[in-house]
Amino acid sequence: MTINKKYLILLIASIAALIIGFFRITGNIPDIREINNTGRAPIIFPDYSQTVIPPNIAPLNFIVKENGKKYYIKIFSARGDTIRIFNKNRKVKIHPAKWKKLLNQNKGEYLHFEIYTREGKGKWSKYELVSNKIANEEIDGYLVYRLINPGYILWDELGIYCRNVQNFNEKPVLVNNLADGDCMNCHSFCKNDPGKMIFHVRGDLDGTLLTRGDKLKKINTRTGYTMSAGTYPSWHPGGRLIAFSVNIIMQQFHATGKEKIEVYDRASDIILYDTESNIITTSPVVSTKKRETMPTWSPDGKYLYYCSAPEFENNLRYDSVRYDLVRISYNAESNIWGKPDTILTSHETGLSITWPRISPDGRYLLFCMADHGYFSIHYPSSDLYIMDLETGKYNRLDINSDHVESYHSWSANGRWFVFAGKKLNGLCSRPYFAYFDYEGRVYKPFILPQKDPDFYDTFLRNYNVPELVSGPVKLNKWYLRKTVNGQAIDAEFDKNVDLDALSGATRMELYTHD
Repeated sequence: MTINKKYLILLIASIAALIIGFFRITGNIPDIREINNTGRAPIIFPDYSQTVIPPNIAPLNFIVKENGKKYYIKIFSARGDTIRIFNKNRKVKIHPAKWKKLLNQNKGEYLHFEIYTREGKGKWSKYELVSNKIANEEIDGYLVYRLINPGYILWDELGIYCRNVQNFNEKPVLVNNLADGDCMNCHSFCKNDPGKMIFHVRGDLDGTLLTRGDKLKKINTRTGYTMSAGTYPSWHPGGRLIAFSVNIIMQQFHATGKEKIEVYDRASDIILYDTESNIITTSPVVSTKKRETMPTWSPDGKYLYYCSAPEFENNLRYDSVRYDLVRISYNAESNIWGKPDTILTSHETGLSITWPRISPDGRYLLFCMADHGYFSIHYPSSDLYIMDLETGKYNRLDINSDHVESYHSWSANGRWFVFAGKKLNGLCSRPYFAYFDYEGRVYKPFILPQKDPDFYDTFLRNYNVPELVSGPVKLNKWYLRKTVNGQAIDAEFDKNVDLDALSGATRMELYTHD
């Protein structure tokens, strides 16, 4: 028995040596014996370092931007198996199943990338650890956005897409080659629910597509008493009402300067659309000679926040227009409005306030401020700010760059938000995620992971209005196409509204194109 045991041990050792030798030859376990410590962190792209990531995010594939003929990467955390990658090129593509398992095993722990490079047959260069913390809280599993040419002028090819952020699957909700080439924009959801969605089609097939569960219809929200169809939307948390601005939108194009395009309003007001009664209503308090736009509901549905600028003047320079942040109470059951209350003025900030979005717990307001105007995606001066609604204090977030930050939305649990930023090249907007902790701190953002880490160097389309949702958008594309190409249902204007009391441009006869 003793002899057999020795033979067995020798046999096992021999097999282990053969296996290790085989993997060293095939490149899965490099023979690292001599190491040169660089004493610095490696340069990787995208910059997935020193941030907080969701435990359900897709693999953070990246490129090692260090010289070498061979690359060895170890990915590990406090628990679970180490992921080992041995490459002869700089692209690091992580096995999805191993990545998912490692993150699930280590919520609340740090995830480390240990990176080695070697030029020839010399020493391996070892870099300092690249570390990120794995949050305990997940992010909503899907992201909906519009992809459009960065030229902004033409929309010959665009679409609304839904991406599973837990992997790399992307599916179109609708592309405009199925909608007569028309523009599609302003998709919006009720409380991150993919089953309650709206978006607009602009052009020959003009209308607003509304889905609630398995019901889909096309609405014409323009009436004889509104200056336009509904534009910028916000769902009331009850799921029945949708606040819209109605806008007379103008554009200017510039040959020089950082801002190539200016989008501004000659007039704008706030309306409410009842998805069950198909009635549009408003009030003189949100339909004034001022320009009211960008509505957003508080999570309890008791307040509507919006942006307000002075009445349009023909001789007023566009870059001198600045918006204030206003709040008004509203009772959805009785249709009773309160009085407007100015929360923050452009006079106080010296900047224009736009895109207000309130956290799901109602505590914080995320918004943009820029030098002027409200269409902040075009302004390099646009930065993200956060306001504590309990104290009224606000501050500019450290995550801002020298380029645009805009188009933000919250996750359902309030621990994450996504925004569109142009910091990679100043031209194309990309989706970034940031962790928001319970004390109101915001952590370094990271870009939406892609299967090919070279993706953002070659993909020249804008990600517009990224919206986090809890599941996939389940719309049959042929049913959707039929509805888009069909006749819109005309909304009715509320007969109880005192038309003579409306002082703004909601009354069409008060608006002229002079």
